[in-house]
Amino acid sequence: MLESYRTTLVLLHILLILLYIWIKSFYKFWQRSGIPFITPSFLVGNFKEMLTLKRCPAEQFQAMYMHSTTAEEPLVGIHIFHRAAVLLRHPELVKRVLVKDFTKFSDRYSTSDLYADSLGSKNLFFIKNPAWKEIRSKISPVFTSGKIKQMFPLVEEIGRQLDSYLLSLPVDVTNRSTCQELKEICALYTTDVIATVAYGVQANSLKNPHGEFRSHGRFIFDFTTKRAIEFVTVFFLPRLVPFFRFKVFPKHSAKFLRSTINYVMRVREETGMARNDLIDLLLEFQRSAKADRRKSQIALEGDILVAQAALFFTAGFETSSSSMSFALYELAKRPDLQMRLRNEIRDALEENGGDINYRMIANLQYLHMIIQEVLRLYPPLGFLDRECTVQDGEVYSFDPFSSLIVRRGMPIYIPVFGIQRDPKYFSNPNEFDPERFSLENKSKIVPFTYLPFGTGPHSCIGERFAMLQAKIGLVNFFRNHYVTTCEKSMPVMKLDPKALITQPLGGIYCNIVREPLIQ
Repeated sequence: MLESYRTTLVLLHILLILLYIWIKSFYKFWQRSGIPFITPSFLVGNFKEMLTLKRCPAEQFQAMYMHSTTAEEPLVGIHIFHRAAVLLRHPELVKRVLVKDFTKFSDRYSTSDLYADSLGSKNLFFIKNPAWKEIRSKISPVFTSGKIKQMFPLVEEIGRQLDSYLLSLPVDVTNRSTCQELKEICALYTTDVIATVAYGVQANSLKNPHGEFRSHGRFIFDFTTKRAIEFVTVFFLPRLVPFFRFKVFPKHSAKFLRSTINYVMRVREETGMARNDLIDLLLEFQRSAKADRRKSQIALEGDILVAQAALFFTAGFETSSSSMSFALYELAKRPDLQMRLRNEIRDALEENGGDINYRMIANLQYLHMIIQEVLRLYPPLGFLDRECTVQDGEVYSFDPFSSLIVRRGMPIYIPVFGIQRDPKYFSNPNEFDPERFSLENKSKIVPFTYLPFGTGPHSCIGERFAMLQAKIGLVNFFRNHYVTTCEKSMPVMKLDPKALITQPLGGIYCNIVREPLIQ
């Protein structure tokens, strides 16, 4: 019996040693390839600080991008846990992957579980080619400049509700101010905007912050340790997703969105009512697909439709609310810039008799510069991921920048947060300076170093809508209020290390001071 135990123990030790040698062999990949690389840690690769919750992904990729031993290399070899991946550092290589040679890198590396998370896996962000191409081409018409202009009255109505909400806040009699967490206020506004514009539903989050739309939106992006693990797996270990059944949309949130969207679609079909919104477009997909299935490579029905509406809801409210609150935070620290912006808004309001219209919003040049600078400092997603999609047996070369030969399936990363804070491209990169985007200066920005919405065929389809939503929200915020720092304000912005997307740690607190621009 004792001998058998010893034999088993020896065999176990041998197995562990062989396993260790096998795993270590993965970390020799870049050394064997002769490509500059960042030395990985055993098992976790180059993601140790992110996994120990010391850095968010944006800052993790920035650290790798700025790594001293590879700081001048056009591309760098890294390891996602045990898997070899490529980190791009040169704008020309970014251009090649995102635009020029897009067909060779047409899919994201990240993925969600097809069966456990239907809404996550089938939406435009995660779905793979050729389905991605077909859905993208059919959804694009809802985000044309003409369609965005038609949405303006719906967004502006919610903007007025934001103004009313702020006016309802009790303020100190002496200084006319109240210290508030701004990220949540902005999320209430953007949730109501997306609900009415996309679905024709009154979410009423500004009146009821605990309503279903806001509660589910809050839960989806509440980066607890469990949610952080789920998102890390989805984005960096996608092959493990089916085993753990991790989800982008939690089960009860998916159930709510599915039932709500299906109900709205059913009512639209029964009543024949049209609003020229996302739901109408999805219904048109469904009708055209049923009329001629031969022209469609995917079944445009059921969850494939619901998934697009679910993505528009989650991406639409979260990214814009973050951008708005980051803008308010930076302006609270720079009252001179805030005054310049409020003067621009006041002049525009006076010229339009106190009303807000589409042309007025489009002509607010300094507001546009401020949002662009906020998106440089705080891109919603701090990195872009792609997967090499050449055919089996084919390879891709980054010649003449590197001798690296890339094969199908290799992950490629673009460190957006790092590039946009690189002093080589942006002087004093951590300083908030909207003048970078003035008419005189924006032409000086090196192409493919400013990527808050990505670029190329896979760029964010809702960029113009996101900008409009943020602008209307900020104009309505500043028409009767401004912001100053308070005791709870962070002297230096800290990002939540658990959050996959760019989120402030602990919220953004500022004083909201009541002062109408027009008496």
